[in-house]
Parts: sequence; C-alpha cells; structure tokens
Amino acid sequence: MKIALDGYELGRDAKGVGRVIHNLLLRLPDLLPEDEFLIYTKENIVMGSCSPRAEEHILTSCGGYLRWQNGPLRKALKRADPDLLIASNYVLPLSCPWRSILIEHDISVISHPEWYPRRYALARRYLVGKSIEKADLVLVPSVSVEKEIRAFFEVGSDKIIAIGWGIEDKFRRAPEDEVRRWRERKGLAGKKIIGFLGSIFKRRHVPELIRAVELLRPEFPEAVLYLVGEDFGVLGRGEASPLSGREWIRWETALLEEDLPVFYSSLDAFAYLSEYEGFGFPPLEALACGTPPVLLDRSSLAEVFSGLAVMVKAPDEKEIAAALRTALTEEKTRAGILARFEQRRPQFSWSEPARELARLIGEMRDR
Repeated sequence: MKIALDGYELGRDAKGVGRVIHNLLLRLPDLLPEDEFLIYTKENIVMGSCSPRAEEHILTSCGGYLRWQNGPLRKALKRADPDLLIASNYVLPLSCPWRSILIEHDISVISHPEWYPRRYALARRYLVGKSIEKADLVLVPSVSVEKEIRAFFEVGSDKIIAIGWGIEDKFRRAPEDEVRRWRERKGLAGKKIIGFLGSIFKRRHVPELIRAVELLRPEFPEAVLYLVGEDFGVLGRGEASPLSGREWIRWETALLEEDLPVFYSSLDAFAYLSEYEGFGFPPLEALACGTPPVLLDRSSLAEVFSGLAVMVKAPDEKEIAAALRTALTEEKTRAGILARFEQRRPQFSWSEPARELARLIGEMRDR
C-alpha cells in the first residue's frame, strides 16, 4: 500500500503537532515494512530520523498551511495517487478522493470559538466538520477530545479512536551538576523556581499565576516565576503589563530544544493552568524530569494527569497559591506524584500508539 504523510509541521521549530508527527508517524515505515511511504514536508529535515524506505518530498509554498495543503500538497498527491493519506494537522484537503486517517489534536476552535477571531472560527468549524465527515478514521489524543467531537458532530461509533500520545526518552531528570550550572547561568541559584512553558494564551491564566506567586512571596521571598513562551496578547506592554514592577519574573519567548530537560529539572514546581488542552505535553515533560505540576482540573488535563498533579478547581489566585504551596512544601505529596508517574511512565511510550496506528492501517489494507 502507498501511504502519504502530511509532514508540514515538521521542522526545526516544531511544537505539539510536529512532535506527534516525528514520534508517531515517522515510526510507521519500520512497523509496516510491506508498505511504501511518501512524506511531504516544507523543509528538508526528515530523512535523518526516518526509515530509508520512506521518500521525502519537499514542497514549498507562499502563505500558510491551508495554501500549502490545497496547493503544492494537493498537486503532489494527485500525481502520486496514494492508497491512504494520513492528515496530521486537523483538516483534510478540500478535495480528498483518497482514503484517509485524520489526526484531530483538539477542537478548541469549535468548542470555544470566543477564543478566536470570528471569521477564523467559522471557517475552521466548516473545515473540521467536513474533514471529520470525510475521513475514514479520526485519531485523537484523549477521551476528552473524542467526547467533544461527538457532542458537536454526528460520527459513527467506530470512527473516532483515542490512542493517546507519549513522551520522548530525552525527558529525564538532568544531572544535579548540570542543573546547578543552568541555575547559575540564568541567575537563579538559591531561588525557588516556579515554571511555565507554552504559548501564552488567555485560557492559560498566566496573569492569575503571576498574582498567585506574588501572594506566596512573603512566605517564600526567594520564589521566582520563570515563564517561557510566545505572548499572544496576554502580557501586554508598559506599566499595564502584569510583568511591570515584578523583578522576580523571568520571561523568555523560547528555549533551545536541547535545553528543555535541564529547564524542567531546574524547577521546584511547574504550573500549567489551562482551561483547555487536547493532551498537554509540557506538564508531562516536567513530570518526566522530576518536577510536579500544578494544573487546572479541566478538559484532558483532568483525564491524562489524574493522580499525577496538584489540581486546582478554579483559576483563582488564592487557590493557585495554595496548590503551589502544596507542590513546593509537602514532600509526601511531591514524592507520591513522582512515584505514580514512574509506575505509569510505560503508558506514555510512543511505541504503543505507533503500534496501534500500524494495526489500524493493517485493518484498512485488508478491507
């Protein structure tokens, strides 16, 4: 069978979707040696980590993803005429005569259109709905996303499959001397560090987190908040910014990929107070590096991290401060979270969802 993979989100700056493609889809050629794989990307980054049997095709385009998908990719697919298309990025091409597996990471644009520009939300709802209707299978990372899709769309009982995502082996506790050097280099030696990593959207309640840490500082004067992520209109500028006058906040828009394990390892607690996630990579990465997370008890975070975090019922600064205090000071709670994660870590292997996807493809081949 000839299988085409949409690898648009692969790249040097790959984030959540790119991680899924790299760790899930690029395993398939080795799991399905009888099949032929065509990987379509926008830059040359794949072949060093993929089976030599997989062909990479670099397609360039002006504009964003939808133009690339419905322009260069659509033309390449028409020439190749694959038996199966794996669409990795929420939607299928507008014209898609091929059998397809669609990966739907979340449907926040549909369940919470108020978070997005109105025209964008309306267009996305249409595209996602048509794509889910057309796809032969829809893969999701959590039961939470599956339930949401079923609440908004009429979908066959066996069409949506929650397979869960995993975590790379590189996310392990960094050696203590490396952590010490990192803290010294960042000017954080002797500090109690509360971290956040992710795009800074309104739904992730970073201003409430800032106020919560401020409430803790009389008790923990050495506490600092280390924010990593691009701001999407939350932090603002000047005196109106929640960063203004708070010298105990460090903010960086990004870190090098190779620095992420030591960043997580250097933290005393990791806060990720998101209203909505399809899965939640950052708190899982923090756990894998030995740092307990504080999470909002909502969406897939409540499902994926049950027993693996200090949960906050509401994004209230006093509740957040209390949860952070627990994560920072209650050693029994911290040890219990980390011990349960180590017991469950095999559940977060990328090998299992990759094998499940290979099995599903095999069933499609036999039909």
